[in-house]
Amino acid sequence: MPEIAVARYVFGTAFEREEERLTLGERLWDPGTIARLDALGVGPGKRCLEVGAGRGSIAAWMAGRGAAVTAVDIDTSRLNRLRALGVAVCESDISVGEVPEQTYDLVHARLVVQHVGDRAAAVRRMVAMLRPGGHLVLEDTDTASLFSTADGPLQPAVKAAAYAVMIDSGYHARCGLLDVELALAAGLHDVRAEGRAEVVAGGTPEGRWFALWLEHLRPAMVAADGVSDVDIDGAVADLADPGRRWLSQVMVTVTGRKDG
Repeated sequence: MPEIAVARYVFGTAFEREEERLTLGERLWDPGTIARLDALGVGPGKRCLEVGAGRGSIAAWMAGRGAAVTAVDIDTSRLNRLRALGVAVCESDISVGEVPEQTYDLVHARLVVQHVGDRAAAVRRMVAMLRPGGHLVLEDTDTASLFSTADGPLQPAVKAAAYAVMIDSGYHARCGLLDVELALAAGLHDVRAEGRAEVVAGGTPEGRWFALWLEHLRPAMVAADGVSDVDIDGAVADLADPGRRWLSQVMVTVTGRKDG
């Protein structure tokens, strides 16, 4: 049996701008997620589980469509507003903790599986919570394309240092592709996958999400002696430059159906 990595959530820190970082991440990735969930018929009569709910934007959208929604996260302090929308909120770690015992028509997890230790077990657990015929939707990134520009890679040393810190925490840099294998191994049917990437301009809110990613990881990056504060300052300045445009990571959406 392969050894299971022990993961610690790399963003589980006291970074003072984390609320802003999460908000900007929603702005970048929510439109594509919503389009894909909408195609699965989220609406009245559907029971949906949002795993790793973050600030709750997708759970709130599901509830707004009339679905019965449960939102799970390891930190629910940002999810209080969901209760007013009728969303059940549960503080739990999908890889090890308990979640409400019921079956769902849809289980969705974005940027979750890439951070957990036993990814296969986490996916199996999510599949177990589906009713027969229900759908699992996993969204994780493939990082190979990040900071690609028409003139070549932008800040490759800083990018490598940031991902080295994340990988050291148990993160999988190409989990979007791995999710396909995990879904198949968990017994899902009609498994399909697609990738989407965004062209991001410097100085925009979306561009600031990437800068805050580096700022969050800055202390660990410098401590690891991979890059200096000067290097990171240069990268942050590039990401604030309206004349810069780069490709994001590829967000891979994997959808599968439980037999039945």
